[in-house]
Amino acid sequence: MGFPKSMAMVMSGAVLVGSASLAAGAAPRAGAAAGVAEEVISDGGCCGPHSGRSSSRDVDRNRHGERLEGRIRNRNSNSGYSHAQQQGHGEQESAATTSSAASASQSPPGEPTAAMRSYLRDLAAEKKFTGSALVVRRGRVLVRFAAGEADEERHIPVRPDTVFLIASVTKQFTSMLVLKLRDRGLLGLDDPICPYLIPTYIDACPAAWQPITIREILVHTSGIPDYQNLPGFYEKLSQPTTTREIIQRFVNLPLDFTPGTSWKYSSSGYILAGAIIQSVTHQPYGAVLHDEITGPLHLRDTTYSRGYGPPGHAKGYFTIGSPAPPINGSQAFAATGIYSTTDDIARWDRAFGADLVAPPATVDEAFSPQAPCPPGGCLNLPSSAYAFGWLIDRLDGHRLVYHPGLLQGYAASNMYLRDDDIEVVVLSNVEATDTNGIARHLATMALGS
Repeated sequence: MGFPKSMAMVMSGAVLVGSASLAAGAAPRAGAAAGVAEEVISDGGCCGPHSGRSSSRDVDRNRHGERLEGRIRNRNSNSGYSHAQQQGHGEQESAATTSSAASASQSPPGEPTAAMRSYLRDLAAEKKFTGSALVVRRGRVLVRFAAGEADEERHIPVRPDTVFLIASVTKQFTSMLVLKLRDRGLLGLDDPICPYLIPTYIDACPAAWQPITIREILVHTSGIPDYQNLPGFYEKLSQPTTTREIIQRFVNLPLDFTPGTSWKYSSSGYILAGAIIQSVTHQPYGAVLHDEITGPLHLRDTTYSRGYGPPGHAKGYFTIGSPAPPINGSQAFAATGIYSTTDDIARWDRAFGADLVAPPATVDEAFSPQAPCPPGGCLNLPSSAYAFGWLIDRLDGHRLVYHPGLLQGYAASNMYLRDDDIEVVVLSNVEATDTNGIARHLATMALGS
């Protein structure tokens, strides 16, 4: 997650990418001024670089998106809206479907939309927020906001559909892939990891690794040191590598503690989880991600690449005006390597409430406490336990699961209040942005109305 280098800046979610330039698809929309907060956009399309282009494939995907959104809306037990109300709120639901317009109609009295916009505008004016933010409650978009520049050199503004690499938010996707493969009988959570790694990724199992299980690498109780803390990690981030080469960096290091006896965050476990996914499926991680999650859920802007990111993604900055070096996706892999948008992440969250991600028992398991947090919380953030890629907390008495991350040039946070059907996603291409604090404040506002 990159905390060792950036802990002093902000403990928040991360995005990981960085390319020399953005593609033409990210060119400024007419009338959009660089560096000015661009709120809800209406252009007849929504959510991603495909907006404004049409093809038979796009039409088919949009129809599928409409059907899928209907299932999300109808099956979420917290929706609380009649059919007539849902019809009237169609434009507001753009975060949960890629086919509806992104413009927001007049919000009913009492909704916190205006307060949220004011809060984000003030942060942007003070240069405390660069990025994209989205808040959805029961399928209605409360705020969809973007501010700052995706490419300072070319003066390309961030848009609500700008693509970021979400770094450690990736972990909830990787964990779910493992759970789904478990459901198919391809592995067991309490299986030892070494048989899945030999001989492709390691030549022999270190004695210290022999008792380590798949569950332990997913919930940070394995004791394996975090490869992001090793010397030279940041210098290597821009260089292509292999999964085996990454594993060789830490395979023979002493464990931080006896497996299963403590909790310490380690992205190394998720590098190993990605290797195990590839081992049991005989497919690349990105292909499994598409086949198991992003394809079925119609997350068309959520991808993994071993290169330098998809066209149109935002360039990373340590602070405004201080560019970060590009990051190669092969260095991030299954720990921090997925690219996405605020729309897709909110859609991912809502799909849990509709039991579309996995069977209900598997979804419940994904959010269940697996390891208690140390005093002060996991990652020194408000939390009582770690689940499968999620921190567990309560916000004003409401159950909250979320995940932060941080890596050079990017910050992100995904918060999901499952009982309330509230999704808050904040992505930034400025590392110093307090995405986790912003997301928590927006979630509190969403609850308070």
